[in-house]
Amino acid sequence: MTRAILAEHNVEPTLSRAIYESRESESTKFELFQCWKRIGIEGDKSCEELPRHAHCRNCPTYSFAATALLDRELTADRPHRAVQHCSTDLPIANARTASATVFRLGSEWFALPTLAMDEVTGQRAIHSLPHRRNSILLGLVNLHGELVVCVSIAELIGGRAAPAPMSAQARLIVVRLPRGRIALPVEEVLFVHHYTASELRPLPTTLTRSPSRFTKGLLACGDRMVGLLDEQALFAALSASLT
Repeated sequence: MTRAILAEHNVEPTLSRAIYESRESESTKFELFQCWKRIGIEGDKSCEELPRHAHCRNCPTYSFAATALLDRELTADRPHRAVQHCSTDLPIANARTASATVFRLGSEWFALPTLAMDEVTGQRAIHSLPHRRNSILLGLVNLHGELVVCVSIAELIGGRAAPAPMSAQARLIVVRLPRGRIALPVEEVLFVHHYTASELRPLPTTLTRSPSRFTKGLLACGDRMVGLLDEQALFAALSASLT
């Protein structure tokens, strides 16, 4: 059974041995899994798999960790420890209460609030529409059997050409509007960045390019300055572009 699950999730054998052949407690075994807290989204983001999966929850190791957590044996003291854990007050003074997904358009980095997104998926072939008069409207893409309108966010917010389709790092960010889902091609999705409202920096007064009207402010993500997009202004412009 264990080998079947490992094969299904493509988990490295060394990791499986560390989990199932360890003589430590079940809770310690689960600690071995938590790579997302060390090198993943909640850690230093140095994991080599992170660019490919965009977020730890898309990684097979993360999925397998959830399976192992649910399948572990219930010990006599675990309900008591669970109650203690859930009743403990968490420090909130410096809690990062918001998150945004960081992506690249050309040489510039932007971020879109995570809650405003429906999904991030790999690039798909874009099927152009006949007689289209709006260059922002790129065509249709097939997402899980659903035809979704594809719009150039690069041209919408910055007047740039859309990213080259089917490039290795290209992704589709899918958002949901009242009239349906819309796919936005971007050249790269980096990671999900957690931040507080106090970390959002104001835009420079000298910034006069068109992206500024869609941008709430700037976030420092490592050595990058990222423009946090205003999802309401962006979605309003997306809706207008389709009328």
